[in-house]
Amino acid sequence: MVSAKKWYTTIQDAADGSGDSILLFPDELLEEMGWIEGDVLDFQIQGDGSVQVQKIVPPCSDK
Repeated sequence: MVSAKKWYTTIQDAADGSGDSILLFPDELLEEMGWIEGDVLDFQIQGDGSVQVQKIVPPCSDK
């Protein structure tokens, strides 16, 4: 069973006029999750307003 650990961070305005936001992940979280630049993440908004994030692992390919 995987225990749920909660992390908190702040969403920042991209400040480029696009209306986009930037979500910065703490280095400790990236290390613990094994996430690296280029990974594809799935974001699911929960009923309590929190967000569950997990890495999308592509299926193996014979190509």
